[in-house]
Amino acid sequence: MLKRLGLGLLKGLVIGAGVGAALHFGLGWVTVGSALFGYLLAMATGATAGVLAGKPPWKQAAWIEGVLKAVFGLGFGALAYWASSKWLGFSLPEVIPGLDAGTAWTDSTLLMPTAVAGLFGTLVELDNTDNDEPKGAKRGPKVRVKAGAEAPAEVVEAAERPASKVKSR
Repeated sequence: MLKRLGLGLLKGLVIGAGVGAALHFGLGWVTVGSALFGYLLAMATGATAGVLAGKPPWKQAAWIEGVLKAVFGLGFGALAYWASSKWLGFSLPEVIPGLDAGTAWTDSTLLMPTAVAGLFGTLVELDNTDNDEPKGAKRGPKVRVKAGAEAPAEVVEAAERPASKVKSR
């Protein structure tokens, strides 16, 4: 679980930092400017983190999961931006090039998407469970039956019993 936690945080931080760096250093948008753009940026970053974190979208039959994670990422991004700007807003010293001292961290196009994607990427990765059995898991012996032959008596008895009465080995 700690491995998934660290992997999700890393994936989210890389995605958010990539989006933030593209806006901050690439396009020159240092601050959000308005609350509407802040919400849109947080929602887009949450959706991007939802698609790319967890199960890769290029795996077979993973596109439905990717779409659902993107939709929830939109909502999570809006909620995270609202909560952080309302309760967690604090001013930054002049440490980021181009960002004035005293600017709230939620107004920074470099820091806010990184925080949103980091949190949502962690949640998505923690939710991502493998359907494979863990390494070293022991399975019962395989029972092979020839075509046309009857199944052994113990297999027939186990199939006829209710699920709550089946004995585990």
